[in-house]
Amino acid sequence: MQTLIAVIIIFGLIVAIHEWGHLYFAKKMGILCREFAIGFGPKLYSKKKNETLYTIRLFPIGGFVRMAGEDPETVQIKPGYEIGLTFNDQDKVKEIIVNNKAKHPEAKVVSVERIDLEHQLKIDAYGDEEEGLQTYEIDPKADLIVDEERNQIAPWDRQFGSKKTVAKSGSDFCRAVYELRLSDCSIHRIRIYRRRAGSRSR
Repeated sequence: MQTLIAVIIIFGLIVAIHEWGHLYFAKKMGILCREFAIGFGPKLYSKKKNETLYTIRLFPIGGFVRMAGEDPETVQIKPGYEIGLTFNDQDKVKEIIVNNKAKHPEAKVVSVERIDLEHQLKIDAYGDEEEGLQTYEIDPKADLIVDEERNQIAPWDRQFGSKKTVAKSGSDFCRAVYELRLSDCSIHRIRIYRRRAGSRSR
């Protein structure tokens, strides 16, 4: 039992170092890292620091870094859809409330004509009849709120795809370090096994 626990701890440390390498290089390149996870399955622990959610999950069989742009955005805001907007001190949109707008009475409700969350970072929308069509600038770190769950938007220059060549180089480096550590661990296990076998034969 103690051996199994020791193996899990060692494997967890190797995975953590490996995934930390991905996180480090991605952040250095300006990629938005949404989550840094050790393990898979249900979350046992989570804490958000700056832009990244750090989690420990139930099954200690790996880990991952979830970067913006690796998965397609699931929320699509089409023309005619009503959304709520809140603004920062520079009058830029800091929150885009997709549903449950009644829970955000401070938000300005508008009807979308055009919206670009990746390149121009602008919303063309109709407010009341007196305002007509207005253009609202979006803060690059604005939150998209769906079902009361916040997700920071990912402009194109913060997405994995915009820096794919460099990111691949960083990933290859991390993979090489990971495999080197695994080979070191395997050699270490072989040495231990040989020592034990030698002591038994005596």
